[in-house]
Parts: sequence; structure tokens; C-alpha cells
Amino acid sequence: MADSGGRPAKRLPLRLAVSEALANLRASPAKTLTSCLVGLMAGAAVVTAPALEVSRIAAYNDELVAAGANLFVVQRDDRQGLDAGRCDSLRSLPGVIGAGGVASVRRAVSSVDSGVSFDLAKASPGYAALVWPALRGQPDTGMAVVGARVASRLGIADSGTLPYVVARVNERVEVMAAPGQPRSSEQGNLVVVPVAPAGQLQECWVEAAPGARENVELLLLGWFDEAARTLVTPGVLGEPLDSSPAGQLAARLSGWVPLAAAAVLALFQAALWLGRRTDMGLYGLLGLRGGRLALMVASDWAFTALAPFAAGALLAGAWLAPQLAGVVLAVTAWDFARAATLVTLVPLAVFGMLAAIKPFDAIRGR
Repeated sequence: MADSGGRPAKRLPLRLAVSEALANLRASPAKTLTSCLVGLMAGAAVVTAPALEVSRIAAYNDELVAAGANLFVVQRDDRQGLDAGRCDSLRSLPGVIGAGGVASVRRAVSSVDSGVSFDLAKASPGYAALVWPALRGQPDTGMAVVGARVASRLGIADSGTLPYVVARVNERVEVMAAPGQPRSSEQGNLVVVPVAPAGQLQECWVEAAPGARENVELLLLGWFDEAARTLVTPGVLGEPLDSSPAGQLAARLSGWVPLAAAAVLALFQAALWLGRRTDMGLYGLLGLRGGRLALMVASDWAFTALAPFAAGALLAGAWLAPQLAGVVLAVTAWDFARAATLVTLVPLAVFGMLAAIKPFDAIRGR
């Protein structure tokens, strides 16, 4: 190759480096298509893997929290009463979703149907919402709450009067049917009558916000300042979560997907370029070295890996759009950002490998 003055061309123009990269892609359609498919699948995996795994972790923890995984029951070691006002004040503390205590629980029988019996619990405000989570956020009507099992047997659809007999005394109370199911099947036979947060409670129930479980548990150990030691036990499940949501996110396998995707793309691209070792010798003779060789590698990479990688991520994101919210979106975006950074830097590694190849050795068959 010579210029217009008859002198040999020492450098290949930049635009020719890009044109040569495109020509190589057109000359090997099978390899180009395969490389694009690998990039497409890598991009889709970087979005799909964390989105699905984090969604599963979030759903699992939501189910446990809804079932009462963050509930605590506080009692005195000697089974004496706890201060009701002190229990009620927990409702205003950060990290506490709700709190309420049980003053007494007695067995009662319906005056309408003697075959219907239930547990009548007199409790401070906030306790009913811990038993029936659907009550949380609803206005306080001051009415007693009757579980769905008892309400259905007595024909209480929404609200009404519940006459009953307890300790041979006839009484009645205005009740509303509880929305939804209680957290425990054992609480399905419960009627909760609200009482003022004064006097003594048999036990105080407290629910911690997600992520605040450990702090709330430590707080409860010394909150009541009783002479006797207070016991803090799980409220419904019988045992705490195996690990915190943060711990589960840190241990997730999908966290390795960005590195794996970049490694697969790098190895695949390096294999393609090593197959062109003889071509590299010819490019060296033509002056395609240094920055121009890097530009050619980058151009090839952009068309066969980077663009398909971005397309795969966008397609996977569009497919999983309903799940990409909250922590799922945050973790997935972080994984994609890490993967995109690694994928963008891969051409540097490929160029370093090519720079170490002696082009004339390739021509000589070495």
C-alpha cells in the first residue's frame, strides 16, 4: 500500500480499521451470529437471574412477616402483670409496627347458640391489629372484633351484637367481623374486646418492622424495668427467621452472574480473535497496530457483544417489568451496572492478548 507520492503507507487510517472490523463480521456470518447470541443471552441472564432470585427472597420474607415472624410476646418470669401504659407506649417507637397487650382471656359461650364457644380476650388498643393484620391502618371504631369462624357460625356478616355467657354471667358486646384471617389458626376462635391501656397486662405483644427485628428484641428485654425478669419470645412462628433479608441478599448466587457473563464474553471473544492469528500478522504488516488495532477490537466488540448484551438486558427487563420494583429493582440495577462495567472493559484484555502476539511469527507459521 502506498500513498499518492509513491511512499509506503506506514499507518492504516482510523476509518479503515473500523471498516475492516465490519468486513470481518460480514465475512464470517456464522461466527458473528453466534457471538451476538452469546451477548444477547449474557445480557438477559444479568437481568433475569437477580430479578427472579430477589423476587423469590422478597416473597418468602413477606410471607414469613405476614405470618408473624417479627412478632414478640413479652411476659414476666413470675407470670405477674406488666404495665399496660408501658406496653402501649411502644406503638410510638421507631422500628415498631404495632403493640398491644392482653389483660385477660376467658372462655365464653354464645347466648344464642350454646354450641358456639370462644375465647374472650380483653386487650389494649393495637392488639387486634396484631392478630388480624388487615385491621392495620383502619380507623379505630372501639368495637370488639370477632374472628371469621365464630362470626360465620353466629351469622355476623359485618357487625352486630354478640350476647354471651361467661362465668354464669350474661353479657353482650357490639362486635365487627374481622377482615381476613388471623395470623394463627389458634386465634380463629378469638373475640377481642378493647379496653383502656391501664392497669396490668398478662402479656404484651409487639411487632417489629422488617429490618428492625434484632433492635426491637434488645429493646424489649429491658423495656418494662420490672423487678422480675421479662421473657421475650416469638409470637406466632415459634422460631425467628433463619437469616435476615440482608443476609439472604448477600448470599444469593445471582450475585456472581455479572462476573460470569463478562468472563464468558471475554473468553468467547478471545477465542474468535485467536482464530484470526494469521490475519493479525497481515494487519501488522499493513500498519494496524497500537491504537488502530485497539479501535478495531473495540468496533468488533461493540457490534458482536456490547450491543447484543444491551439488547438482551432490555428484553429481559421488559419481560420482568412487573417484578422490577423496590428492592428487586435496586439489586437488579446494581448487578446490571457491575456487568456493564466489566463487559465494557473486556476489549482491553482482548487487546492486551493481541498486542502480545508477534504478527510476523504468525505469517511464518510459528
